[in-house]
Amino acid sequence: MNRMKKVATAMFALALAGALAAWPYRASFGGGLLFAACEAALVGALADWFAVVALFRYPLGLKFIPHTAIIPNNRDRIIEGIISIVETEWLSLDFIKAKIYDYQIIDGLAGALETARGRRELERLAEALLNNALQELNPQDVAHFVQTGLKDNLGGIRVSSELIGHLEDSLKNLYGDQLIQLLLNWAIGATRGDEFERAVKRTISRTADDYSNQGNFLRRLSKGLGESLDILNYDQAARALSQRINRLLIEMQDPENRYHIKVKNELQKLQIADAESTSLILHSMLKNIAESEVGFETITEMFTILKNQLGDEEQNLPFIHYLTDMLIKQINLIRQDEERKTLLENRIKDELANLLERYHGVIGQIVKEKLESLDNEGLVISLEAKVGNDLQWIRINGTVIGALVGIMQYLILRLI
Repeated sequence: MNRMKKVATAMFALALAGALAAWPYRASFGGGLLFAACEAALVGALADWFAVVALFRYPLGLKFIPHTAIIPNNRDRIIEGIISIVETEWLSLDFIKAKIYDYQIIDGLAGALETARGRRELERLAEALLNNALQELNPQDVAHFVQTGLKDNLGGIRVSSELIGHLEDSLKNLYGDQLIQLLLNWAIGATRGDEFERAVKRTISRTADDYSNQGNFLRRLSKGLGESLDILNYDQAARALSQRINRLLIEMQDPENRYHIKVKNELQKLQIADAESTSLILHSMLKNIAESEVGFETITEMFTILKNQLGDEEQNLPFIHYLTDMLIKQINLIRQDEERKTLLENRIKDELANLLERYHGVIGQIVKEKLESLDNEGLVISLEAKVGNDLQWIRINGTVIGALVGIMQYLILRLI
């Protein structure tokens, strides 16, 4: 706006300079023509400058001139007019509802989630929802809720063998790597220190004794000589073996390690031998949990650990991925079933339409609050920022048109 304002002001100054320069020569045809053009341009420029300025403020600070500072003096009426236009025309109830019913929600959502950006946004949303839920999660309240639910419904709860199979597969697929890592971390810690070396030493010593006792005289003699001559040094053997075991476990932490891969493959093949017996055991466990104080404490501790684990960004990442994959899979399944998709879309659209009818007035309220938060100066600045260039063009056009009218008037009068 500042650039166009400078252009309009420069044209006004040019017209004034031209009129002053042509004044001494106005009796001649050329001088008269230039003077008439510049004089009319000045009139047009001044008139349009006054009109533009009068919209926003008092020209030259002269408050006695009627119908000036139009926008500040009619602020309330302008705000109500804007609200009315927004509510009844631009964002009317019928217009928004028509847009809702025209839009293909399932296809649009599925298409967005097929992109890398869409998936990232969904994961970010899932993570935010999970974090908010965890912040409000009180393990004792959850334990009370779970225990009450178990007590009320224990008679109808049956942990089926199919459910056990699904749980087993989910745990292996979702937390297979994490389970291996957990076991390795425990094993690495357990295979360090003197206690483990002493245990290894005892094992080696007992193995040597068993080997000697089960053999003949020559085997017992060789064992005795080996120990006497320090050929069989159980301390050194235990230290070397424990260090080697610890080093192997550390190397297995690498997902590309062949032993790590072998353990993971074996974990994938692992199946519960008797799912039915496991189902009965789980039902008995649920009964104990529902009816004992120890059960309450166990649930509380379990959810405390779960809350702490899921609160860690690195720990909850697999869970977020799992939720995201599950949601995308379900949306794609719905998308492929035309009848189900139509039913769900209509349901969503009807709910959105009901919410819109209930809260459509909020749109006008938001606009009103925003506009009323601006004082007169703020409102003027906001409007000038949006339409300032066009208003300055009015000044420019007034100067040009005025000059052309002055030229035509001068020529007509000369011809007459």
